[in-house]
Formats: sequence, structure tokens, C-alpha cells
Amino acid sequence: MKGWIRLVLVAWALIDAACDGGRGLHRRRDPGTLVVARAADVQMLDPARVFDTESIEIGSLLFDGLVRWSPGTTNLEPGLAATWDASPDGLVWTFHLRSGAVFHDGDPVDAAAAVFSFQRVLEPAHPSYLAGKDADYWRSLIKDIQRVDAVDPRTVQIRVGRPNAALLGYLAQFPIVSPRAVRQWGDAFKEHPVGAGPFQLEQWVPGSTLAVRRFTRYWGPRPVLERIVFRLVVDARQRLVELESGSVDLATAILPDEQSFVELHPDLELHQKPSHDVSYLAFNTSRKPFDQVSVRQAISHAVNKMPIVKLAFQGRARPAESPLPPTQWGHYEPPLPRYLFDPDRARRVLQEAAAAGQIDLNRTYTLYALSTPRPYMTSPERVAHFLQVALRNVGLKIELRLQPYAEHRTSVAAGAHDLALFGWQGDTGDPDNFLYVLFHSDNAVPGSAQNVAFFRDAEVDRLLVEAQGVTDQVRRTTLYRLVQERIGELAPWVPLAHSEYVVAARKAIANVVLSPLGHPVYSLIGREGQP
Repeated sequence: MKGWIRLVLVAWALIDAACDGGRGLHRRRDPGTLVVARAADVQMLDPARVFDTESIEIGSLLFDGLVRWSPGTTNLEPGLAATWDASPDGLVWTFHLRSGAVFHDGDPVDAAAAVFSFQRVLEPAHPSYLAGKDADYWRSLIKDIQRVDAVDPRTVQIRVGRPNAALLGYLAQFPIVSPRAVRQWGDAFKEHPVGAGPFQLEQWVPGSTLAVRRFTRYWGPRPVLERIVFRLVVDARQRLVELESGSVDLATAILPDEQSFVELHPDLELHQKPSHDVSYLAFNTSRKPFDQVSVRQAISHAVNKMPIVKLAFQGRARPAESPLPPTQWGHYEPPLPRYLFDPDRARRVLQEAAAAGQIDLNRTYTLYALSTPRPYMTSPERVAHFLQVALRNVGLKIELRLQPYAEHRTSVAAGAHDLALFGWQGDTGDPDNFLYVLFHSDNAVPGSAQNVAFFRDAEVDRLLVEAQGVTDQVRRTTLYRLVQERIGELAPWVPLAHSEYVVAARKAIANVVLSPLGHPVYSLIGREGQP
């Protein structure tokens, strides 16, 4: 109770210090503009080269795919393609483009532009090919595509080497780009994006602000807002102060300790929704001693997830037993936790492993962790310190290395860690985007790894590939259950939590719809009384 009172007093003191100028700005602002405070900047503005949440969020405003998500859901609906169909054998997909869609530079969205968009990712001989590791994520997701052809100006045909039930979901995220803009800007297209989305880029000042404005020739429903300004505000307390004062309208990555303050404030509102996410502790299974299943299983008994959920997430999460969140079909977890919290057992097994020469308890192991809040974990430093203490309590010497998101991503993708605290926000509504991306051997390549446990198991690989080729969801669910059971047995991770996605907004901001993919649906947001 005393801690809560201190929080309120500190917050109001900060608010008093900032409110005069902030409220003036709030009164003067164009009602068609929304100002958003975020904890991290985008990495770049070419969606084919990124996988961080902030960049994907902005990319979804600037670019459209052949299909798209129905707002606030993972249900697919027509995008730049008005209709589509697949051959009986699932090897040929035909997309019929809608008429009237144009890019932000005025060029028509035609079949040639769609073909160009795929070729620059998949064909090394293409003049605009995205070489290097930036596009490896997308290449791994759509690698089954053998060729893309323009049948006529409004018809695109995609041929795949084998049926892939997850492909359509990935096409909802795959950006169709302006060929003219890519040719004009070359590598700098990542800073000067031109798509066919509901908003177009107005300005990006890296490390400061990014502004988009409504695209007046957008083919779809007209966004309510005329302009959105995203401001980088790294300090969590400052985001809250600016939200209360009116300097910003909406803030992300509100610390769990401060969410109760938002709920009690008469001018603010907290919005939350169960998210397609997971946070986890990954073992680098390519390094000793974490190549030993018994060592990983023992450490899994050392982590008590309930205090993490209560203290680091303020209860806005649930303990994870599976890498696949319960919001997604195919989720499976055993009736009882596979690894009950049992530090005595963990300590005993590790001591036995040390006696057998399988682990050196005198060595210090590195735990890499984020310092940047993420949608799946807004207090990563708190979680990291909790894990450090938990592992020390069972006899492991742990050195904690905290890094901002970009540096952390680079380090763990290269395999610099012994252990890593990380998470994943799903890009689609398909289990493949979790289980294949995070556990298949194809994604364990040092330097561009999404599988940062560097976990390789032939049976898991086989099951994941089989699940991709099955269209029957009941059969796919069975296969994914087998995958989750085997992953649980081999313990390349300690799954920690599945969280709620939480944002705070001023009460005058209307229709704040949250996507389970971890961002607000900005095209729907407006202000009270705004037509």
C-alpha cells in the first residue's frame, strides 16, 4: 500500500511539473492528428527487411498485401486482391487484383508490381534483389514459392513447390511495393517507402519522430485520422507524464506498476487485449552445458513463473507452459505443468551433472536480456534480474548483460549468449509463425537466427513441415500438439508468460481497437465527436 501511495505522489509531482505547457499543446492540436509515445523507434521502413514490432506496425500503415487482416482480428479478408482461388492440389494460387488501387506515388497497383515485390526478395538475379540477412526472415517464410507470374495486368499467379497452409497468412503481411520507388531509391527505399496503404510517410527523423498522413487515394475505407505522429519517448515515467498532460494522446509500453494509476485517472483509459505472444528464457543448445537435455530440464524446475506474472506483469499475463499462446488455435499444454517449481530438485540434478563432468558450476554463464520494453514484456530488466536470482539459487553463476532491442537482437541471433531472455509477437494467426519460425532448424543459422535456442531436432522439423502441407485444421492441430509435447520434453526454452497487450490513451480518443498482433488499429481511431 505504501508503495502505491509513493507511486501516486511521484506521478502527480511529475505531472504538475509538466502540465502547463502540455495542456496548452493539447488544446491547440489539430483534432485530426494523433500523437503516440513509443518506447522504441523503427529499425527501417521496408517491411520486407524487418521483423521488430515497431517497424511492422508502421509498415502495416504504409503498405498493403494481396490479402489483409480484418481489423482487430486474425481473420483474412481481401486486400489488394479482391478475390483469390487455389488449384485442387494447392500448388497454384491465383489472385485477382482490385481495380483503382494506386501507390502513394500515383502508379497503379498492377500484376507487374506484385511480381516485382516477390522477385526482389526471392530471385538473386533480380536487379533490386535484397541481398544479405535483412530479408532472410521473409525468404524463410515464403521459400516454397517457385515463381510469380503476371497472367494479365490484373491477375497474379503464385506457384509453390508444395502445399503450404500457412502461406495465405504470410501474404497478409508481405508488402506490395512501388517498383518505380524501389528503382529510384535503391537501398534507401528503407527510408523512403512507397506502398499502397491507408497512410503515407510524411517525415521520419530517426531517434525522434515519425509522421504519417492519410492517403487520399486509398482504395479502402477512409481512415478517420488525417495524421499520426509517433514520438520516441524512452523513459517510461515521461511517457505517462506526457499522456496525462495532453502532450500525447496514446502511449505504449506503460509499466505494470503505473497501469493502476491510468485506470484511476479521470482523463485516461487503459486498453488491453490478450495478445499472440510469448516471453521465454532460451538456452543456447549449441553450447555446453546447455546441449544436455538433463541440464535444461533441471534449470526449468528453478523458475517460479507466478511471481514473474504478478510482479513484472502486474497480473496482466498468464504463466506459459507452451511456446504457442492460448489465443491461437493449436495451443496445447499438459493438464499439469511439466516442470513444477522445485529448486531443490534443480540444485540436486545440477550437482549430479557437475559430478559427472556435464556442467561446470564454477564457471560464469551469460544471460543476455533486453533493456527496451516490448509489447510482450514491458519490464524486461525486472524479469532478467528475477531469473538471475533464481538461477543463482540453484548453483549457477550468472552474469547479466542488458542491451537495447537492436543490439540484443543482433547478439542473440549470432549466438553470443549462454542464455537469453526474449519473446515473440506473432505476425499471423497461424501456429506456423511461432513453431516453425522459433524451432525449425532452418531458422537456427547464426547471424540471422529466429530460433535463438539454436535448437535442432529432426522429429520436430519433420512434424512442422508436415503440418505446413496439411489443409485440414484438425489434422494440423494434432501435429502441432505433437510438436509442443516434444519441445516440452527437450526443453530448449523455459516459456515464461503470455501477456495482454496494453496501451493507455486519453478518454477523448475514440474507437481504440487493439489487434492481437500487438498494435492499435490506427485506421479506426478518432476523437469523440469527430465525424
